[in-house]
Amino acid sequence: MLTVIFNTILWIIVSNFAASKFEGMECLELNPAHDFTKWEDKYVKELHLLEFGESLGNAVLFEDNTIRLWNLKLDVGERIPFVKNNKNYSWISETDALLKSRSGNGRVSLIRVNKGDTKYFENSGKDYINDLENLGETVVLFKVLEYKQGFHDLLPILN
Repeated sequence: MLTVIFNTILWIIVSNFAASKFEGMECLELNPAHDFTKWEDKYVKELHLLEFGESLGNAVLFEDNTIRLWNLKLDVGERIPFVKNNKNYSWISETDALLKSRSGNGRVSLIRVNKGDTKYFENSGKDYINDLENLGETVVLFKVLEYKQGFHDLLPILN
């Protein structure tokens, strides 16, 4: 089991710091930042409650003092409520996906992800808020690697 987890972590790190971090992923802005006028009331109300989780997935697969590896699974039509991201993280998609994401700043994006796509996010200290909804016709699976504070100092390859 530890070998599988280690290989998954290594795969995510290498994929994200290879030459092409964003190959294949497409993002279409459906609503600009700072404009909530077209948002459904239920999402505005949820955002105003200021009760955000900080989980980057459904289950933690591995954790130590530098990283946390999450499994993220979204069934067809499933939505993860708003979460607050304040750490750097990266993900790799295990499936093709069509997703919708609403950001705390008002931006709404439609995202098409292909199996094997990766992305790295610099959110350390930013309190980035967003939700994620599966608009596709199949289950969506991601592995998400959360870098705990100071992780970049430990791996020179990331700098």
